[in-house]
Amino acid sequence: MKYILLVLLAAQAAVCSLPLLPRNSKYCIDNCACKFGKLPNRLQIVKCNKPLVLNATTFRYINKAIINVVSLENLIINQIQENAFKDFHNLDDVIVLNTKIGSIDAKAFNNVTRLRFQNCGFEDSPDLFSEKLEEIHFGGCNLEEIPDLGGLLKLTFLNLTDNYLKNIEVEAFAELFELEELYLSNNEIFRLPATALINNRDLITLNLDNNPLKSFALNTSDSLETLSLKNCQLETFDEDSTRKLTSLNDLVLSHNNIRNINSKALSHMSELSVIDLSYNKLTNLDDNVFAENRKLIKITLDGNDLQRLPNFYLNNNEDFSLNTFSCKNCNLSALSSSVFENMEGMIYLELSQNKLKNVDSSFEKITSLKLLDISHNDIEYLAPQAFVKNSHLESLNIAGNPLISLNPEVFANNTDLRDIDARNASLERLWSNYNRKVPSLHKILLSGNQLSGLTEDDIKLMPKLEAIDLNHNPISFNLNTCKVIHQLKTNRVIPIQYTKEISNEYEKSFGEDIDGFSTIEWKDFHRGACPEYTTEAPTTTPPTTKSVPSKIETLDENDIDDDDDDEEDDDDSEYNDDDDRQYEYDEPEEETSSRLLKDDTTLARATYILSVTSVFVLSALVVLTIAVTITLCILRRNNKFEMQRANLPRLKIPLWNTVSGQKKHSGSVYRPLSEDLSGPKTPKLSRYEFTSTPVVHNA
Repeated sequence: MKYILLVLLAAQAAVCSLPLLPRNSKYCIDNCACKFGKLPNRLQIVKCNKPLVLNATTFRYINKAIINVVSLENLIINQIQENAFKDFHNLDDVIVLNTKIGSIDAKAFNNVTRLRFQNCGFEDSPDLFSEKLEEIHFGGCNLEEIPDLGGLLKLTFLNLTDNYLKNIEVEAFAELFELEELYLSNNEIFRLPATALINNRDLITLNLDNNPLKSFALNTSDSLETLSLKNCQLETFDEDSTRKLTSLNDLVLSHNNIRNINSKALSHMSELSVIDLSYNKLTNLDDNVFAENRKLIKITLDGNDLQRLPNFYLNNNEDFSLNTFSCKNCNLSALSSSVFENMEGMIYLELSQNKLKNVDSSFEKITSLKLLDISHNDIEYLAPQAFVKNSHLESLNIAGNPLISLNPEVFANNTDLRDIDARNASLERLWSNYNRKVPSLHKILLSGNQLSGLTEDDIKLMPKLEAIDLNHNPISFNLNTCKVIHQLKTNRVIPIQYTKEISNEYEKSFGEDIDGFSTIEWKDFHRGACPEYTTEAPTTTPPTTKSVPSKIETLDENDIDDDDDDEEDDDDSEYNDDDDRQYEYDEPEEETSSRLLKDDTTLARATYILSVTSVFVLSALVVLTIAVTITLCILRRNNKFEMQRANLPRLKIPLWNTVSGQKKHSGSVYRPLSEDLSGPKTPKLSRYEFTSTPVVHNA
């Protein structure tokens, strides 16, 4: 009883706690159209018939208690007054997109946590004050100067990208003491004062991409962890630029004009883990350029005319903790094994689009290597010892090299090798010999070569093959080739093709082939040039669509053995081995698959209906039980439920020894009712006496 009352009280409290809708509640403001999404807590105003003045009256019919996000899109707003969002007590975000704004009261967003202006135009520069605002975006708003942000005491995130800012004043961010992330990319900033961020002690991220800075020197706090200066026309980056960057983790200097980086420039960055120097004008690097950066895990040097790599080392003869090294398109013509002598833990090495001709012992020091990309070089031959020390190698990209053929002995020690990309490698045959298997290979890409076909021996070297790309080869679909295709199909090897254009190969980074490929059917690959095979015994008449399933279901093990014996005795064709197959039609298999799919759909639909019905019935029973229990409890509590006074039909069963001489019965004994006693007695008739005319007794 107590538990039932508690449940009822909880339900009543939940109902009473729901916010009351305002009188004449609406889902949109007057003269405007709103877009309704899946979430009821978002008010999205997308179009209005006239310019707006946003104030408390504008939203008077909106249920403000449930609104968390207000979105204003494609509007003309003359003014946003101070009380516009005052009654939105649960409001977190205000988003303004593609809107022209006249003026904004300073405290208009005082109770908002995040504010975003995207592609907006301001007639007056916004001057905001808020004790709650934490994030603000001014993206693509055609700003020529930074708005006055001194009143944003809690601001931690500021985005001013895609504007026309040219000069940063010293006091621009001076009062943003809690600022953590600052984005100034895609502007026209040509000068950044060294003390511009001196008061921002909590700043950890600074992005200045795509600004014509030419030089950088920042006398900021030592808390900065991420600095991005991509495409800033920098010509130098020296010790003066990095003196205060002692806590820096990520440094991006790509697409600049830097000609030299010495060890002193990076010596202050003891915490540096990622550095990107790609697409600069570097021609030489010192061996000790990263001597003080013992925490480096990723180095990117792509697009520099280095020609050779130095022998990188750390002070105190320590090993790097590096896992990724990339020098793509660096004009490298030779590669010594000593380059990576102190990088034994490297996992991914990218050296594509260079001029390497020989890699016989280049990687013997990298014992942990898993992914290697040496595609689009000038490698004509892979020596058997090329990857002998790389026992953990999983993926190898050798595409675009003039190899002619592959030697399986090269991969003798690569027991974890799963993927080989050999596209556009001028291959005339797949394997040069059949001395060793490649037992762990799961996927091989061979498109764009000169292969006229594959042999059964080629397939036997790859027992675990799952996917193969043979597109764009001059394959001759003769009897042997079709037999190999059938063997691949029997082994459940899937044909795949690259979904992007081959001409975009240089733009594709290694590893994207997982999403860049799609599966196809073997019949689409050979386009009907090869017949389909089956394991059934030959028959004079091709089996019909309806007869195949019944035959399969009625065959037992002895019948199958007998059919195999008959086939071995009677077959006069040229195929007499265990792999013999006969032609079959695809229609039965397709019909069986479609029927199975239909059955699965019907079963799923029936299961869904049954589950919904069961839930409904059980819910009804539970509600009914609770209702009856509550009703009985209330009646009993009010002393209005008495079994003795209830006008209910009941039977009176005499006891065994109530009246002497009365016979005992196992059931009930009929006693005359009060209505029967008021009239005359019914005459008793013998079971053998009948009258011709029934007698009617009147009461």
